[in-house]
Amino acid sequence: MELNSGQLVIRWPGVKYPLGSLHAPLLRYLRDVATVQAVQTMPTVLAVLISLLVISGCATQQPKNIEYDANLIDGTALFGEPVAAAPPEDPLWVSPEMAEFAAIPAYRRMTHYSRFRFLMKKLLDNDYFVEQYVADATHTAAMTFERRKGNCVSYTNLFVALAREAGLDASFQLVTGRPVWNVESGYLVKNNHINVVLKQITMPGYTNNEMTVDFNAIDMDEDASRRRISDEHAVSLFYANIAIQHLRRQEFTDAFAYLKRAITTAPANQDLWNNLGVLYSVMEQPQMAEASYRTALRLEPRNKTAIAGVAKSLEQQGRLEEAQHYAELARRYQRRNPYYHFAVAQQAYSKNAYEAALEAVNEAIQIKKRSKFYALRAATAEQLGDNLLAEESYRLQDKYRKRSNRISNPLSQRIN
Repeated sequence: MELNSGQLVIRWPGVKYPLGSLHAPLLRYLRDVATVQAVQTMPTVLAVLISLLVISGCATQQPKNIEYDANLIDGTALFGEPVAAAPPEDPLWVSPEMAEFAAIPAYRRMTHYSRFRFLMKKLLDNDYFVEQYVADATHTAAMTFERRKGNCVSYTNLFVALAREAGLDASFQLVTGRPVWNVESGYLVKNNHINVVLKQITMPGYTNNEMTVDFNAIDMDEDASRRRISDEHAVSLFYANIAIQHLRRQEFTDAFAYLKRAITTAPANQDLWNNLGVLYSVMEQPQMAEASYRTALRLEPRNKTAIAGVAKSLEQQGRLEEAQHYAELARRYQRRNPYYHFAVAQQAYSKNAYEAALEAVNEAIQIKKRSKFYALRAATAEQLGDNLLAEESYRLQDKYRKRSNRISNPLSQRIN
């Protein structure tokens, strides 16, 4: 799907409309769709969490509380003295102005679906989605409402808060993307994304009573996992996002303070412990990094992020035999992970090593057939002068792109 530059659009399989024109005729047409995604043009997908090594999100519920070493979030090991957690914030606090904005007129009796239409139209009419995406602006709902700027976390906070104020059953959903590998460093970014699920949205002709509202031009394929998360978990992501922004600017004390606040908010969020391990590793504290990763492993023993982190931490401590054990576990995952081979192929292609790129992308395709894999193979084959392979790869790219759309969007056949 192509996005109109600088303008919010509403999309569903085979149909695209600018949300700026979302008035009565289009609102009536929305009765025929099950998923609405409000998408804004932006340069990159927001990385909600950053880790060393990533697997698909776990769909099981984590325990609310865990035991952990309090020294890990004390700060003395890094800064020579304790570091206080960042001040608590309520990302979902509703200001009086927001309450007035979301108020349903007393004379109108509205279904949940009508309330959604009412709220979305007010946001559109007040220009909340016109070129307002700012990647490093993680705001509370109230701040996003006031500034009309933010990233997907900010807009998700805003929409959840307003939707609940309007009487809608709104909850957070975590969408876990596949890893983006940095083959040379051994590090990778975990691109998680958060959106909104509305329940009790009844639409004629469709039995599912849920609707997904998304404020990001994210392109998740069918491998992405989705699960509802609690408000506490979502708030911890809010703090973690701010921590990562400080970490990227090498503002380590602030990064630690926000991670500490995130962990005290949702200690069972294993990604937070992995991020804390990254911070300790960056600041050359391998023993503390190891302890952080092992905390994540107690939450999920198969957490590949934590396994790789333990391996790196042990190696930095000179405990090579132990490190080798964990490194082999991580390598087994790499060998079975098509996205690792895809990243190797991308790196080889960027260095004009086309034979190596072809070998690696074929490894990825043998494990899992994805349109992006065939696209890279087609480009590689063209560089090698193999026009037959390129043509076949382009055909398969189109085939698996359509297949992915059908899986992700089960209504596509009816709407088209």
